[in-house]
Amino acid sequence: MRKSLAVLAAAAGFAFAAPASAVVVGGIDFGTMGEAPTNTHLETATLAQTFIDGNGQNATAYGFITSVNGDTSYCANNGSCGLFYVARFNNSQNFSDGYVEFTSSTIEVYFTDDSDVNLLSRNSPANIALIEAMTPWATLTGHANLGGGAAADAVVNGTGVLTGSTLSGSGFGLLDVTGGIDEVVAFLDADGIMDAAGGLADIAYTASFNNNVLNPFDESSGLAVGCRTGQAAVGAWCYQGTSNIRGDTQQVPAPAPLALLAIGLLGVGVASRSRKS
Repeated sequence: MRKSLAVLAAAAGFAFAAPASAVVVGGIDFGTMGEAPTNTHLETATLAQTFIDGNGQNATAYGFITSVNGDTSYCANNGSCGLFYVARFNNSQNFSDGYVEFTSSTIEVYFTDDSDVNLLSRNSPANIALIEAMTPWATLTGHANLGGGAAADAVVNGTGVLTGSTLSGSGFGLLDVTGGIDEVVAFLDADGIMDAAGGLADIAYTASFNNNVLNPFDESSGLAVGCRTGQAAVGAWCYQGTSNIRGDTQQVPAPAPLALLAIGLLGVGVASRSRKS
């Protein structure tokens, strides 16, 4: 599977298509690393995000998950699928020239078996509408007590540096798995990340971004005015980059011997058309 995303960028019925040593959850092949509960699950994702300039504001981000446990061909069926996400970071606080926090956040992850999605073929609002029409896969909700000097109620924070007209930044957050396909929730809800107060979160979210590379359809639609010069209005689609969505996984029980036999027999007839690309 190939997707042209530049810098910006259902379910377990597919289990028979994966190697016996792999872990398939919600149509996604987590590979052999998925067998170990202390290994990461989702990795690099593309990122596009809106601009804010003060307190009490919300930011929106979205993108494509490019790899799962290091594998870019993570589909468990015929290789024609993808995971996409839409993130909303709400109620900014403690805003300054180089820092901001958000007190609530939600990342909705979606599954599609469409192999031809290109996030640079339309503007960002159209991309979000397309993603939100896909199959809901997992819901991740902000988890407080980030530590590192952040307020106790912050679930995501970000830092930024303006050099000339280039604004570069990074973000960090903690998340809990709160909804989605049942088996996905059971797999990702591992409570493997300790917060600053001794509580446990499921996911650590990190991001890095800048305003140098923009979606050309955002620019032609007037949705990125001022982004390249640092004069953007709130809500402009200014930031592009990458993010990581990582955490531990629950151990998946091995199939019973009879189930393994059935998988093997079924695989004889479908292996040629269901092998991962």
